[in-house]
Amino acid sequence: MSDEYQEKSFISLTDIHLAPLSLGDQEVGLIDNFLGKRFLELGCGAAQNSIVADRNGACAVAVDGSSRQLYHALKLRVESNSDVELVKADLENLDWLKSESFDYVISMFALEFVEDIERFIAQCFRALHADGTFILSTVHPLSAFNWDHEKSQLIVSDYFNPPLEIWKDLKSEDNPPNFTLFRTIGEIFTTISNAGFVVEKLLEPVAEHKMDRAEIPYGGEYWEPFRDRLERIPFAIVIKARKP
Repeated sequence: MSDEYQEKSFISLTDIHLAPLSLGDQEVGLIDNFLGKRFLELGCGAAQNSIVADRNGACAVAVDGSSRQLYHALKLRVESNSDVELVKADLENLDWLKSESFDYVISMFALEFVEDIERFIAQCFRALHADGTFILSTVHPLSAFNWDHEKSQLIVSDYFNPPLEIWKDLKSEDNPPNFTLFRTIGEIFTTISNAGFVVEKLLEPVAEHKMDRAEIPYGGEYWEPFRDRLERIPFAIVIKARKP
């Protein structure tokens, strides 16, 4: 899905995006300071957030498991004259990361593709300095359920057992199907807390209908069909946590 996603999405290179059609970090204020900080992004896509960090004085490392996403990241790195380090790696296997080597670890919309959530969160904890910051944005569990367009309402069958989303590239029979895992807020929060983090903020961003769409850091053709839904139901859960 990388090519279509990057083509049809607008993702800012000047503001950290947190959720589609919603405010970015310049307004929300989860990141205190970029200058001179070591910044790790896991599941970076085309590394837009890492490029933002680099432009603001951070030393940024961007990791993704998709060669095609990193192809787009490489193009953006050249176009933006950025020094972001790009790494292809499986997010389930981050043992190669040096312990206590980053001030910030962020991950936007990657956790839903990771099977072993405990291992992933533990590796994020290990990679951070003491007093380091972890910022996670992942799909809200309510995004697993169908939206009734005629009634403008969500149809929730069983919140505690959300469906597994399976999707496949119809253009290529060689690629195996992929999946999206939906987790309850309780499971996500508890896993982060059990890893040793202190959760400081938990947000459920709403789509902004009053802002000029050009000011929204994460939007575009890919997301506009969902605007009616996202003004009523959160697509993402965003957590800021600190490593003591």
